[in-house]
Amino acid sequence: MATFKKVTQNMPKNRGLMHSRAQIRPKVTQFSEAKRAKVTQNLSGWLTAKKSWFFQYYLQLCVIVLVLYTPGILNANIEQETQNMPRVCIPQEVEFLEYFHRIDKNTVKDIFSQCRSTGPVGYDSSLVLARILKIKERISSDRELSEKLAKIRIYREAIGISRHEIPAHNTFHTLRQRLGPEGFVDLHQRFVLEAHKVGLLTPPIPDLPKKVRSKVILMGDSTFLKAVASTKGKKDIDGSWLFTDDSIAFGKPHHKHKYPVGHRAHTLTTVSGIPIASRLAPANESDQTHILPLLRTALTRYPMLPFACVILDAGYDAEEIHRYIYSELGLLPIIIRKPSMKWGPRLSNAGTPLCFFGYPTRRRGIEYNHGRTKFACYHACLDDPQRLLFSCEYQNSKSRFGWMTYTRFKDDYRRQGPAVPGSRLYERLKKLRTGIERYYGLTKENRYHMETNNTYMGHDNVFIHVIEHDIVATLDILHKHAKTGKWSDVLAI
Repeated sequence: MATFKKVTQNMPKNRGLMHSRAQIRPKVTQFSEAKRAKVTQNLSGWLTAKKSWFFQYYLQLCVIVLVLYTPGILNANIEQETQNMPRVCIPQEVEFLEYFHRIDKNTVKDIFSQCRSTGPVGYDSSLVLARILKIKERISSDRELSEKLAKIRIYREAIGISRHEIPAHNTFHTLRQRLGPEGFVDLHQRFVLEAHKVGLLTPPIPDLPKKVRSKVILMGDSTFLKAVASTKGKKDIDGSWLFTDDSIAFGKPHHKHKYPVGHRAHTLTTVSGIPIASRLAPANESDQTHILPLLRTALTRYPMLPFACVILDAGYDAEEIHRYIYSELGLLPIIIRKPSMKWGPRLSNAGTPLCFFGYPTRRRGIEYNHGRTKFACYHACLDDPQRLLFSCEYQNSKSRFGWMTYTRFKDDYRRQGPAVPGSRLYERLKKLRTGIERYYGLTKENRYHMETNNTYMGHDNVFIHVIEHDIVATLDILHKHAKTGKWSDVLAI
């Protein structure tokens, strides 16, 4: 009972303790909520600061990227705008582009259509125009041609390709192999016929004999091409030189080269400087060996052209050449005679017959249909202060020609042919030979560096190199005639 009272007495105290604990718990709860709110507030502030820091970081990064890439973007836009904008060309560039725009593209396409394949699809005539560009700009190799097409914009505009269509150097090799020399010859033939339509093959040269007036006058020439292969050859059992390129040979000593090993290009040109046909041979073969096949090639290739005569230097002065050119080919051989030529008995120093009393006669005319030349004395004895011991039956003739005689071509074409020294035809056309020969030689050597830019081996490759120069030489005269009306750089007409 006492215990119960004791417990009962202590109960208020416990109730107070319980009450105090009940009062303390809300305070703890309030303290925890305040702390949690403070922590949440601090966390929110930290997150906000972190977001702000990330935003500033990314903003700075974007600014740096813009600063770095803006010039490239601007340059790309400028280049694109520049490509789309019409570019102002200087007069030299305008003339350069006009040269290539005058080339008949249909002619090139016709040649392409006749060949089984001419290289990768899509280039069309631009590959051939690139070959013309190579010669025109004196580019030494196919690799250099590809590099310059990629770098120089006006080159691409000239041949009609974009910067994304640059052909590789082996593409030109494929073109040369598949088109072959025959394709380039056919292309050159088209341009020669184009020149004939405008009259460039028969320029109006004054004071020409009727026999060759308004007809094609040819001139033969040859050019030495130094070999690209090694010139250290070996002799075989027969004593012939053998080289790594079997199409070259050791030729005659040359004033420009210590060891003249290579080819010789034989070419026929007109008096206006247009190449008609070319032929390639080893350097050790004589010019006389190739002039007749070259003439036959020209007559076969151009049966529609009115060929009249051919002018040759003293290296072709041989009776067989005179006879064959006139009797077999139907051309007049204007061949410069060698200084050692002797006229023979009963002929004067000018090659005219002597009369019975030793007076030289003069030409009265040439009868080409009968193959003979007519001579007359024109009473030369009357002009001599020394009188004749015996009277001449033609001295008192009423004819002003006096005594007349004939010489026939077939007896000696070299001395009594249709165009011998002293004749009007020979003397008039002989003057043209030096100018034409120098013009064509300087064109190949100085203007286009035909010899130094030869980087090819093998007969066909070097022959294509020669034909490409013939094509460009023909196009040059065509372009100049269309622009200025001038017939030739050789002739003052």
